[in-house]
Amino acid sequence: MNNNDELKQAKFLSVSALNRYLAYKFDMDIHLKNVYLEGELSNFKLSGRHMYFSIKDENSEISGMMFYPKTLSLDFEPQDGMMVQLVGKVGVYEKRGTYSIVVNQMIRAGVGLLYQQFLELKDKLAKEGLFDEQYKKKLPLYPNTIGIITSPTGEAINDITSTIRKRYPLVKLVLYPALVQGTDAPIDLMRALDEAYQNEQLDLIIIGRGGGSFEDLACFNDELLARKVFASPVPVVSAVGHEGDYTICDFVASLRAPTPTGAAMLSTPNKPDLIDEIDQRCQQLTSNMRILFHSLDNKLSQLTSSYALTSFDKVLEAKRHQIDLLDAKLEKNSPKNIIKELIIKNDNLKELLEKLFNQRITSEAARFKELLGKLIILNPLNLMEKGYSVVFKDDKVISSVLDVNPNDELTIRMADGSLTTKVIKRDEDNHER
Repeated sequence: MNNNDELKQAKFLSVSALNRYLAYKFDMDIHLKNVYLEGELSNFKLSGRHMYFSIKDENSEISGMMFYPKTLSLDFEPQDGMMVQLVGKVGVYEKRGTYSIVVNQMIRAGVGLLYQQFLELKDKLAKEGLFDEQYKKKLPLYPNTIGIITSPTGEAINDITSTIRKRYPLVKLVLYPALVQGTDAPIDLMRALDEAYQNEQLDLIIIGRGGGSFEDLACFNDELLARKVFASPVPVVSAVGHEGDYTICDFVASLRAPTPTGAAMLSTPNKPDLIDEIDQRCQQLTSNMRILFHSLDNKLSQLTSSYALTSFDKVLEAKRHQIDLLDAKLEKNSPKNIIKELIIKNDNLKELLEKLFNQRITSEAARFKELLGKLIILNPLNLMEKGYSVVFKDDKVISSVLDVNPNDELTIRMADGSLTTKVIKRDEDNHER
């Protein structure tokens, strides 16, 4: 009997029948009804009040879930990277043919190495101030060029580009391909950042990837990469994983987006919103122009009905008359006439000054002659010519014999000279004076 004959005689099972059989085997296995398991939490997710995750060690992993109200027994908040101990039942999900552990109890056994390193680096960079709001750069409202650093083949690039093209097709996108998973990813991401920094046209940068386990995203927890993002000359939007995933790159970036699609939305304005805004501004501009035109029209009406325009000839004649008066006043007060008057006034003043000067000279000459006559009369030399003399002692004039003693030397000044003599005797005049 050949193989084809065996196949014709065989009884084939449906997929449902096989999965149902495996589920039965799992249910009947006493060793799978109460399994005590220790491992590291990964890819942790919340769905309503239920929890979904993976438990792994160095070589393998198993899917797990913990349903409400069992979750109420937890005294900690499960996170990726935590080492936990749990008790549950292993069963088969017949619809997909997969097996997983349904957890009844979970306690924290310790923190995984990767997660511990993540917490230590986060604490270190936070203390250095790399997460401070003062260093966050504000995203431009209307970017012209956006740089994207991600894998060229992943879902993230498609999500970002398709979202931006729908929202803001005017922007230019520049892809800087890079590894986003594995040990070589941090160095490759930094290389891509350096290339992006060379482009002075970039207004902002989006860096990230799609979802994955904590280990898959670990390259975005690299210290050197974090410092490279912090030093960016333009705003950086970090879009790593899903909404519940956090990396060091998220904390140092100018803005953290929950997903790559969210990064595209946060980085660009929305086309319909822009159209609405333009419409509103056009309407406002139209309204303002109407108000302005109405105001100008009112002013024009006021001007055309004003006295100045309706009686223009009269106003013009009045202005002409006013100009004639000003012209006459100006002619009268012209600099030429003023200068002529000043010259005449100056000549008159000059003539008056000469007259006063001559009068003063004549008066002073007569006074001088009078004083000279008196001086001649009172001059001691003239008296000396009549026989009078002046006696000096020690260059002082002597007016009394009481000022002289015998043997004093005296000088007698006469009209034609002087004599030096010595007193022999002093005779006093006893008559009353």
